[in-house]
Formats: sequence, structure tokens, C-alpha cells
Amino acid sequence: MSIQPAYCYRDPVRLLRMMKVLIALASLLALSAGQLNTLTKTQELDPAGNFRLNWEVIPGTGDIVLEIVANATGWVTLAIVTDDGKYADIIFGGYNDEFEFGYVEDWSLEWVPGAVPGEGAHLLPIPDGSKDIALQTASFTDPTTTLRVKRSLDTGDYYDVPIHSGQMPIGWSYSTSDAYDSVHAAAGFAYVTFY
Repeated sequence: MSIQPAYCYRDPVRLLRMMKVLIALASLLALSAGQLNTLTKTQELDPAGNFRLNWEVIPGTGDIVLEIVANATGWVTLAIVTDDGKYADIIFGGYNDEFEFGYVEDWSLEWVPGAVPGEGAHLLPIPDGSKDIALQTASFTDPTTTLRVKRSLDTGDYYDVPIHSGQMPIGWSYSTSDAYDSVHAAAGFAYVTFY
């Protein structure tokens, strides 16, 4: 008894069609595997209710999805600050509604802490040589900017601050413009327990 190959293997056109379908399905599965539709953790970082952070640690991956929802017409930032308050890993991004595209940058900055926690000043942010964040979605629906990114809890990058268990200091800000050099319209600090 001989085993005959499947019919599609004898028809190169049909085989090519099946391969295209399989490649499309594999791509779709890979894309959707990295994105979450619902983020179950949330915290208002701004007492006035203008800046909310949603997040989810993806089990078994060492990754986290962070979503900023801000009452902002320009860029938004999230600063993941070291426990001593001297250094911050900056996620800078937004949605440029004029040109209809989302953007995200991985920056860092040094803090000059004040006498009271949450007070002080910072030096100008500098771009990180290794971009360790991935833009998942960005949108603007007047008056709200939403930015969703994914990164590793610990990227291993010297210029990134590892996200650890327990409380972490987090800075936030937003602007009325998408221009990189525009000043923030509002900013503040909060403590977040990611896991």
C-alpha cells in the first residue's frame, strides 16, 4: 500500500493559495498575541482627573502594556522614576492629528530632587540609544489623547528604569502641542503599584 500525497500538493496554484492563507493567519496571530484589548489595572495620576494610567502585566512574558489616557491636545509623558528619585525613564508620545500618525520616543532624564518628595527640577531629556518601547496604538478624540505602548518590565538597558513589584514613583505630564520643544500644560507625581 502506498500513501498518496494530498491533492493540494499536486496542484501548485492551490498550494500557493494555502500558503498565502497560512502566512496571513500566522501574521495576524503574532500581531494579536502582543496586544491586549482590555487592561484591568487603572489609576488616576492627576487629582483633577486629566491623566489616567491603565496597565496590564502580561503573564509569563516579562512584558507590560501601559496606556495613557489624558485630557490633552498634544504630547503626553510617563516618567518611570528610580526609587531614590534621581533618574527617570521617559515614555514620550501622542497622536499628531494634523498628519494623522501616532508617535513614541524612549528618553531619559536626571532629576534634581527638592526637599519635599515630588518637588524639584529636571535636566532636559535625552534620547535613549536603545528604543525599548513599542507603540501599540495612539489616537486623539477631542479632547483626549490615548497612547498605548508595550515594554519589558526589565529591559536590561542601562538607561531604562526596571518596573518592579511594590510602589514606584511615577511622573506624568502633557502638553497642548505635539511639538517636542513645547512646555507641559500640567505635570505631577504619583505612586503606582504595577504588581
